[in-house]
Amino acid sequence: MRKNKLLVLFYILAGIALAVIGYVSFLYWQGSASNYEPPQQPAVSPQERAQSDLEHLSRAVEAYFIKNMEYPPQLESLIPEFIDRVGNDPLSGKTYQYRLYESDGNSRYRISVPDPTLYLAKELYIEDGMLFQK
Repeated sequence: MRKNKLLVLFYILAGIALAVIGYVSFLYWQGSASNYEPPQQPAVSPQERAQSDLEHLSRAVEAYFIKNMEYPPQLESLIPEFIDRVGNDPLSGKTYQYRLYESDGNSRYRISVPDPTLYLAKELYIEDGMLFQK
């Protein structure tokens, strides 16, 4: 009698183990690359992308300044330490414009889109970390 109870318990445990293995295998096959759907990226307007690019470039210029105590002579000087690439304006396809200048005895910089009229603006730029659209 005791032997039969142990045998029944063994079969129950073996059945549970097989069910768990089967379920895990099912989940594994469902997780294959053919069933993977990457998350949808939110749609970003060209203007939002340009503003984001300008802010990203500005942060890289500021980081360069902190390290070197001077602004970079050109945006390409930021590669590869501060950014991977400079990138292009999404509407014109041209590179962003970068300019250094002196004001009140201080060095300043301006990064702008090549053709602000594409964004229905006279100017779209970031200057010393502040975004301007006029």
